[in-house]
Amino acid sequence: MASKSTYFKNPWYLIKTGFLLLTWIVMAMHVELIGPTMTILAKRLQVDFSGIGSALAARGIGYLVANILGVILQKIVKKHSDGLLIIAFLLSAIVVFLTPHMGSLFVICGLFFIHGIGQGLIDLCGTNVLLAMWGTNAAAPLNIVQLGYGIGAIFVNLLIRPFVNSTRTNIVIPYSITASLCILMAIGFVFFYIQALKNSKEKLVVQQVDYAVVNTKNEEKCSSNSSRSFELILSILFISCIFFIIGNDQTFSKFFFTYLKSDKFHLSIETASWGIILYWLSYSIGRLIIAIISVFLSVSICLNILWFIALCLAITWLVFVWIIGLTGTNLFILGASTGLVFSPLIPLTFALFNKRLNVTPMLLALVFSGAAFGMIVFQKLAGFVMDWNPNQFPSLLVSCMLASISLYIISNVIYFVHQRKRTSITIESALEDLHEEEEEEEQIIIMT
Repeated sequence: MASKSTYFKNPWYLIKTGFLLLTWIVMAMHVELIGPTMTILAKRLQVDFSGIGSALAARGIGYLVANILGVILQKIVKKHSDGLLIIAFLLSAIVVFLTPHMGSLFVICGLFFIHGIGQGLIDLCGTNVLLAMWGTNAAAPLNIVQLGYGIGAIFVNLLIRPFVNSTRTNIVIPYSITASLCILMAIGFVFFYIQALKNSKEKLVVQQVDYAVVNTKNEEKCSSNSSRSFELILSILFISCIFFIIGNDQTFSKFFFTYLKSDKFHLSIETASWGIILYWLSYSIGRLIIAIISVFLSVSICLNILWFIALCLAITWLVFVWIIGLTGTNLFILGASTGLVFSPLIPLTFALFNKRLNVTPMLLALVFSGAAFGMIVFQKLAGFVMDWNPNQFPSLLVSCMLASISLYIISNVIYFVHQRKRTSITIESALEDLHEEEEEEEQIIIMT
């Protein structure tokens, strides 16, 4: 929890955070293009949804490779994040421009692999820059910036609507427009990269952050009091939690439109597109609400409330899937509720572990690698499910939600047990010091 004045001390941070918001908007546009155009691409490639799932898995592998490179080349990530963001958007622009012109699944998988590298670099370098600027006060900026993802997804679905409907299926124009936006973002980061190079030898006045240890306020305390085993366990839980959260988030958003279009609901393309727009609208609203609330409430309190609501939502999904039955109307409501609840979990989870751990660039890259594995596994699995039995698609969502809740509870238990042990050790040490001082005073009195 941070005071409002904290966010207005450095105007340059606010300007760069605003540009990162645009970054996430454009990233969402080029990443989420596949959702409303999945059926069209599948027909052009003459493959089923499992084939599209393979292409999305290839993108996940590219995302993984980008973050593995981030682990190996963390010094370059530290010094040249803005430069890497230029490369990321140029790669994305090339892939998005070429995709609608390709007719081979093998070529599409190759392009999506490159696209995954671009997406991974944007996530890694953008988050790195944001955490470096705001440190332990990153909860609200993270939510604001990642709010852009939902906004971008809404824009791209609105962009697609005039070109993909019952009478027209031209996807070249929206893909070309999105590619042009990626080029504009690359040009914008050229300016920030030049500015970063100019300032590289100067110390920042506000919240100077050492990239070796992002959580600088707790650097000394963490290095002296936190055991290696505790940090290792919490890091593994963090990576596992992100595996389910981001894997679920990316899978649901890509296949929800296709699920709405399944034979069970008999929805037109136009109606289904409004369903996915409603999902992304609630997704954006969720992040905006939590961005405001997190200024006044601690990250842990926000997460506790959200995970409780997520548990209730998971139970509601199960009731409708297995007992009441899904219809187009209640599916719209459940989809919107999922976006509203699920969207703030990613930035808040990063903010929580940024407070509890020394989030180094290496750990951040490993966390995003876990996210990549989640995308690979669940997007490929979702493709199989959509071909085999689309009615089971919500069960995949619920399973990931329940796994994430379990990991969150376990991480909290471990953290509080560790905190109690550390508190008791501190008290014992203080009592010992007090006892020694009393003994010294007694000896001085005896000697006098």
